[in-house]
Amino acid sequence: MNYIYDILLNFTDSERLVEFYEWNENDSIEQIKKIPIYRISSEQMQDICQNQIALEEEFLHEIKNQAITYNPKNNIKYALLICDLNKALALEFDNNGLLIARSGLLLDEEEDIVETSYDLEETTLKYKIIRPYEINYYLTRKENFKKNYLLKELEYLSKNKNQAKLNYIYEEIFPKDNLSYLKKITRLIDNIKNNYNIKHNELYEIIRLTYIKK
Repeated sequence: MNYIYDILLNFTDSERLVEFYEWNENDSIEQIKKIPIYRISSEQMQDICQNQIALEEEFLHEIKNQAITYNPKNNIKYALLICDLNKALALEFDNNGLLIARSGLLLDEEEDIVETSYDLEETTLKYKIIRPYEINYYLTRKENFKKNYLLKELEYLSKNKNQAKLNYIYEEIFPKDNLSYLKKITRLIDNIKNNYNIKHNELYEIIRLTYIKK
């Protein structure tokens, strides 16, 4: 088995890969003593970037307890690095092989891993695709947070039927009209999910201010 030594990883949820320039001080960044690495094809890298996967038992057994941190209390039971000679990322799996977290790498460490991977034989990882991710990859980490916040706010308004606040939010995005409460909620949710833009960032800030003033 091949290993990479002494790198920093920032495992977050599997839904969205957080690149190094979006790491923040509240993240659980771990200094990894060693972690197994596999060179894979670009097709498999694309699969893993776009879908939640479940690693087959053969590979899960192979990587068990092979990722070691400098803090033994924080060792990761199932983790590995993958590289397709263009990109590298770390993956963490649960006991059933389900991909539960991913980590990007620092730029210089990723470059070193790509260079190292040229000397490795390509491996075909054995996994099955569970579902495609629905994340908007063009959004930053902060924008995804704001997007999810707005969707939760709409869910709250829907449950509590706050017509006045809904109209206020709706008219920040769309012209005033006579659509029903339900149709306004549906239109807003669809717009935020599929067309997130600067207007939604501004709307987030406005809503946050209303809570702060309270």
